[in-house]
Amino acid sequence: MFPLFPFVAGVLTGAVALRLIKTDKTKAGLEKAQDKLRGATVSSLEAIESASARVRQRLTAEDAEVSATAEAVADVVAPAAAPEAPPRKRAARAARPAAGRAPKTSSKAKAAPGGEPADDGEAGS
Repeated sequence: MFPLFPFVAGVLTGAVALRLIKTDKTKAGLEKAQDKLRGATVSSLEAIESASARVRQRLTAEDAEVSATAEAVADVVAPAAAPEAPPRKRAARAARPAAGRAPKTSSKAKAAPGGEPADDGEAGS
Protein backbone atom coordinates (compact mmCIF):
# COMPACT_ATOMS: atom_id res chain seq x y z
CA MET A 1 0.00 0.00 0.00
CA PHE A 2 2.88 2.40 0.72
CA PRO A 3 4.27 2.16 -2.84
CA LEU A 4 0.99 3.64 -4.08
CA PHE A 5 1.50 6.95 -2.22
CA PRO A 6 4.44 8.15 -4.40
CA PHE A 7 2.59 7.05 -7.54
CA VAL A 8 -0.58 8.96 -6.58
CA ALA A 9 1.47 12.01 -5.61
CA GLY A 10 3.21 11.95 -9.03
CA VAL A 11 -0.10 11.66 -10.89
CA LEU A 12 -1.58 14.59 -8.95
CA THR A 13 1.55 16.71 -9.51
CA GLY A 14 1.43 15.98 -13.25
CA ALA A 15 -2.25 16.91 -13.47
CA VAL A 16 -1.66 20.21 -11.66
CA ALA A 17 1.34 20.99 -13.89
CA LEU A 18 -0.71 20.36 -17.05
CA ARG A 19 -3.48 22.68 -15.85
CA LEU A 20 -0.92 25.41 -15.06
CA ILE A 21 0.74 25.08 -18.48
CA LYS A 22 -2.59 25.45 -20.23
CA THR A 23 -3.34 28.82 -18.62
CA ASP A 24 -2.60 31.98 -20.61
CA LYS A 25 -0.65 33.57 -17.78
CA THR A 26 1.79 30.65 -17.64
CA LYS A 27 2.19 30.62 -21.43
CA ALA A 28 2.93 34.34 -21.39
CA GLY A 29 5.53 33.87 -18.64
CA LEU A 30 7.23 31.04 -20.56
CA GLU A 31 7.29 33.08 -23.78
CA LYS A 32 8.77 36.05 -21.90
CA ALA A 33 11.50 33.87 -20.40
CA GLN A 34 12.22 32.38 -23.83
CA ASP A 35 12.54 35.85 -25.38
CA LYS A 36 14.95 36.98 -22.62
CA LEU A 37 17.05 33.86 -23.11
CA ARG A 38 17.13 34.37 -26.87
CA GLY A 39 18.14 38.03 -26.42
CA ALA A 40 20.96 37.09 -24.03
CA THR A 41 22.20 34.44 -26.44
CA VAL A 42 22.21 36.83 -29.39
CA SER A 43 24.05 39.55 -27.47
CA SER A 44 26.71 37.11 -26.21
CA LEU A 45 27.22 35.77 -29.74
CA GLU A 46 27.65 39.32 -31.03
CA ALA A 47 30.23 40.02 -28.31
CA ILE A 48 32.15 36.88 -29.25
CA GLU A 49 32.03 37.85 -32.92
CA SER A 50 33.37 41.35 -32.28
CA ALA A 51 36.14 40.04 -29.99
CA SER A 52 37.25 37.51 -32.60
CA ALA A 53 37.25 40.25 -35.27
CA ARG A 54 39.53 42.41 -33.08
CA VAL A 55 41.90 39.50 -32.48
CA ARG A 56 41.93 38.65 -36.19
CA GLN A 57 42.82 42.27 -37.01
CA ARG A 58 45.60 42.32 -34.43
CA LEU A 59 47.06 39.04 -35.69
CA THR A 60 47.05 40.12 -39.33
CA ALA A 61 48.74 43.41 -38.38
CA GLU A 62 51.41 41.51 -36.41
CA ASP A 63 51.95 39.09 -39.31
CA ALA A 64 52.43 42.02 -41.69
CA GLU A 65 54.96 43.63 -39.32
CA VAL A 66 56.85 40.36 -38.85
CA SER A 67 57.04 39.66 -42.58
CA ALA A 68 58.19 43.23 -43.31
CA THR A 69 60.84 43.00 -40.59
CA ALA A 70 61.98 39.59 -41.83
CA GLU A 71 62.33 40.91 -45.39
CA ALA A 72 64.34 43.91 -44.18
CA VAL A 73 66.65 41.70 -42.11
CA ALA A 74 67.08 39.28 -45.02
CA ASP A 75 68.06 42.16 -47.33
CA VAL A 76 70.67 43.37 -44.85
CA VAL A 77 72.07 39.97 -43.86
CA ALA A 78 72.07 38.24 -47.26
CA PRO A 79 74.87 40.29 -48.92
CA ALA A 80 77.07 40.14 -45.82
CA ALA A 81 76.88 36.36 -45.46
CA ALA A 82 79.67 34.38 -47.06
CA PRO A 83 78.81 31.26 -49.04
CA GLU A 84 78.95 28.25 -46.79
CA ALA A 85 81.20 25.33 -47.56
CA PRO A 86 79.59 21.91 -47.64
CA PRO A 87 79.95 20.04 -44.35
CA ARG A 88 82.91 17.70 -44.07
CA LYS A 89 82.36 14.03 -43.53
CA ARG A 90 83.61 12.65 -40.26
CA ALA A 91 85.50 9.44 -39.79
CA ALA A 92 83.64 6.75 -37.87
CA ARG A 93 84.45 6.63 -34.17
CA ALA A 94 85.77 3.58 -32.43
CA ALA A 95 83.22 1.89 -30.19
CA ARG A 96 83.51 2.82 -26.54
CA PRO A 97 82.45 0.63 -23.65
CA ALA A 98 79.20 1.64 -22.02
CA ALA A 99 79.48 3.87 -18.96
CA GLY A 100 79.50 2.02 -15.67
CA ARG A 101 80.78 -1.24 -17.12
CA ALA A 102 84.25 -2.58 -16.74
CA PRO A 103 86.01 -3.51 -19.97
CA LYS A 104 85.91 -7.19 -20.85
CA THR A 105 89.00 -9.19 -19.98
CA SER A 106 90.33 -12.44 -21.36
CA SER A 107 89.41 -15.74 -19.73
CA LYS A 108 92.93 -16.16 -18.34
CA ALA A 109 92.69 -13.03 -16.21
CA LYS A 110 89.43 -14.01 -14.48
CA ALA A 111 89.61 -13.95 -10.73
CA ALA A 112 88.72 -16.96 -8.64
CA PRO A 113 85.97 -16.59 -6.02
CA GLY A 114 88.64 -16.09 -3.34
CA GLY A 115 89.92 -12.94 -5.01
CA GLU A 116 93.09 -14.49 -6.47
CA PRO A 117 93.65 -15.17 -10.17
CA ALA A 118 92.24 -18.47 -11.35
CA ASP A 119 94.66 -21.31 -12.04
CA ASP A 120 93.69 -22.93 -15.32
CA GLY A 121 96.39 -25.56 -15.32
CA GLU A 122 99.23 -23.60 -16.84
CA ALA A 123 101.72 -23.32 -14.06
CA GLY A 124 104.72 -21.22 -14.88
CA SER A 125 106.94 -22.46 -12.01
